[in-house]
Amino acid sequence: MGKYLVSNPASAGQVFATYDATSQADTDWHSLASDDFYDTTTGTQLDAGLKFAFVGVASDNTTAKTFIKLRAASGAGDSTANSGGVIPVLSTFNVDSQALANSNVTSIAYKKAAGSDIVVLYCGFNR
Repeated sequence: MGKYLVSNPASAGQVFATYDATSQADTDWHSLASDDFYDTTTGTQLDAGLKFAFVGVASDNTTAKTFIKLRAASGAGDSTANSGGVIPVLSTFNVDSQALANSNVTSIAYKKAAGSDIVVLYCGFNR
């Protein structure tokens, strides 16, 4: 908290990177960590173990759900039920993951609705 009981704004992270999952031609769960991403300003691969500050997903499928988790998948056949703590996505979704109470997000997972879907993840990381 600042001097006037106002919190500093959360940033989208110190490093911005994207992951194009379009070529992944299945509907299994796939986990991603920071070293699966490349810095958009330098083109270099990110270090392992960075925390996700921001997670955004865009899918061209607006009639069937893509799913994401703010943790690694346990396996390719993980549940997509609400009780599994998953996030259903139609078209787009984003979250400032560093602003969550449990902001220690070091891996995420996604599951495409159809293998042919165009799915891109936009993520910010803190070093």
